[in-house]
This record gives sequence, C-alpha cells and structure tokens, in this order.
Amino acid sequence: MENKFSKSSLVDSTGFKPIERDILTLKLVDGQTYTKAEAQKIIKKFKGGI
Repeated sequence: MENKFSKSSLVDSTGFKPIERDILTLKLVDGQTYTKAEAQKIIKKFKGGI
C-alpha cells in the first residue's frame, strides 16, 4: 500500500517541479490525502497529457 499525503505535504514536496506544485495547489482538496501516483495523474490530466 502506497503512502498517502496531505495536500500541504505534496505542495511542499521537493519531488515536484514548482509548476507542478502550483497545479496541486489548485486541484487538490484540503483535508483529503493522496498518493504520489494520484498527484502525478492529476498533474498530467491538468496539463492535458503534455
């Protein structure tokens, strides 16, 4: 089972580029937890698969 992280943990993570952290700030919901894979999927979807 993959670890889940809060929105703030992911947004503060150095594992994402600054632009990706901006996308996560917009798209993730406060109070919910996400795996890194889920966060990557949300970023990719937001970018339109670029």
